Amino acid sequence: MQKLLLLCLLLVTLPGQASDKLIQLIEYIGADYKEAVQQGEVVNAAEFAEMQEFAALIPAQLPAGHAELQQQAAQLQQLVASHAAEAQIQQLTAAMRSAVIAAMPAVTLPQQVPDHGRGKVLYQQNCAICHGNTAEGDGPAGAQLDPAPTNFHDTERYRARSLFGLFNTISLGVEDTGMASFAHLDAQSRWDLAFYVGAIAADDSGAGALPAALVTQSAVSGLLTATPNDMHHAAGEQGAAQMALFRRQPQQFFHAKQLSPLDIAQQQLVLVQQQVQQQQYNLAYNHAVAAYLDGFELTENNLAAVDSALKDQIEQRMLQLRQLLQQQRSAAELQTEIAAIQQLLQQAQSALDNTELAGVNVFLLALLILLREGLEALLVVAAIYSVAVKTAQPQLKRSVHYGWIAALALGAFTWVLASFVITVSGASRELTEGYTALIAAAMLFYMGFWMHSKTSAAQWQQFIGRQVNKAMTSGAYFGLALVVFLAVYREVFETILFYQSLWLQGGSAHQLAFTGGIGAALLALLVVAIALFKFALKLPLKTFFGSTALLMIVLAMVMVGKGVMALQEAGIMPISQLPLPAVSWLGIYPTVQGMAAQAVLLLLALVLLLQQRYLRNV
Repeated sequence: MQKLLLLCLLLVTLPGQASDKLIQLIEYIGADYKEAVQQGEVVNAAEFAEMQEFAALIPAQLPAGHAELQQQAAQLQQLVASHAAEAQIQQLTAAMRSAVIAAMPAVTLPQQVPDHGRGKVLYQQNCAICHGNTAEGDGPAGAQLDPAPTNFHDTERYRARSLFGLFNTISLGVEDTGMASFAHLDAQSRWDLAFYVGAIAADDSGAGALPAALVTQSAVSGLLTATPNDMHHAAGEQGAAQMALFRRQPQQFFHAKQLSPLDIAQQQLVLVQQQVQQQQYNLAYNHAVAAYLDGFELTENNLAAVDSALKDQIEQRMLQLRQLLQQQRSAAELQTEIAAIQQLLQQAQSALDNTELAGVNVFLLALLILLREGLEALLVVAAIYSVAVKTAQPQLKRSVHYGWIAALALGAFTWVLASFVITVSGASRELTEGYTALIAAAMLFYMGFWMHSKTSAAQWQQFIGRQVNKAMTSGAYFGLALVVFLAVYREVFETILFYQSLWLQGGSAHQLAFTGGIGAALLALLVVAIALFKFALKLPLKTFFGSTALLMIVLAMVMVGKGVMALQEAGIMPISQLPLPAVSWLGIYPTVQGMAAQAVLLLLALVLLLQQRYLRNV
């Protein structure tokens, strides 16, 4: 059970956590290296010694299992030691920073809008003595420090530091320098300080920036961890202007209106258009993935209740857009496709606006979402539990219970995290769903053939005899609990996603209908579970194991299809669309990769079945 709980935690925290200290070290080297080395020569011995010291500290701070980061850390030490050019150091530290941030949970946003006025007062009280009244690094106490205090008017340093990095420096201080920790200040005060000093060198034009009212919470988190250089590389002058506006006028962003999923999809498509114009196809593809995962997917169920044909059309066109971006088609073709999708999204918004989400709609959606997701998990749990009953081994039955209870508990924990603590990005959500589905498929496939091998009475009696004489190993119990956990958790995870969207778009106005739909679905699932269980136990042994084995293999096929589709939606697996309809409840999606994976699984099943039949006849 302890191993299972560890796995639960691992699924939530993947791909791992990185420390604030690590971000600070990497970012500090990238920003201050020019003070130590210029044109291949050491110009400040103390600064250079600091660069060497910090580069040597980085490997010990890296999260386990990141071989590429370990290699980059070793390369950074070599570059510093060889007095490499500033451009090389900045390029490498930027790549390391991005990799570490990608592995971190979402940054917790400031509890209040950062206040420049309060930040300025805090600066004069705590920082001016070293950094100077005008923040030029010329304070009276700073004259005695080596290295010298930061000049916040330095535009090069401004471009290389993120607000999150500044917040960490204020919180943690910098070892072996005059920069002390200000952890005694509350978090909001430290954010106020970070925004104040981080905006001093910012260009106040803001020309061409994306309107702050269209920036999502996850985008605000990205602006906190990105540097102005990052934004410039990602979106050119518009990105740099966006960062400057964010730092100088944070109130526009933190008071931004909450966007609907379709607004988010439209916003991301605008960014796709801009990246296509600049021939930044990889960035455009990432925004196209976000348009679906962080936008349209969250309103699919509601739109399906109003216009299912329009929902299917938008889903297919967005899939086609991602495929065209991967193929780097012409800008004209891509712009035409984007415009078509934008028009369809406007139709979807109009359809939703003109069709009030009445109480009966909320009830039916809440009922159908849980019923659809719950049935898949229930089939797995009922089949495996029936086997546990047939074996007359209490520990097996307890393993099944451990599995589904752990899945529900982790599901509740996931809901709390996603609602109140962190922002779960669409890509992270799909990766969790995809990998969980593929692991569950492999285990279901194995169990299906294990059951098929016990279809004869003689083989079953032999198996029971072995179990009586030798108890099943703890590993077997764990494996059984694990497959139940994976099957249930994946469906719980997806149900949480859909219920959050439904609540935002009508649940709070129809609370009774929402909870009533959930209650009705739970009651229906209970009735189905009782029927499945009683029916399965009354079947003759051969029929029971034969039908259960077939069910396991079919469910494995469904899981493989859904797993591949989730990884494609997350943007880590290529997409080759086929002109065929989707059958989502069977896990059949019209892509070459998904259907090929299912075909391979089906072929393997046929080969193994023929092999078992041959061995019985020998």
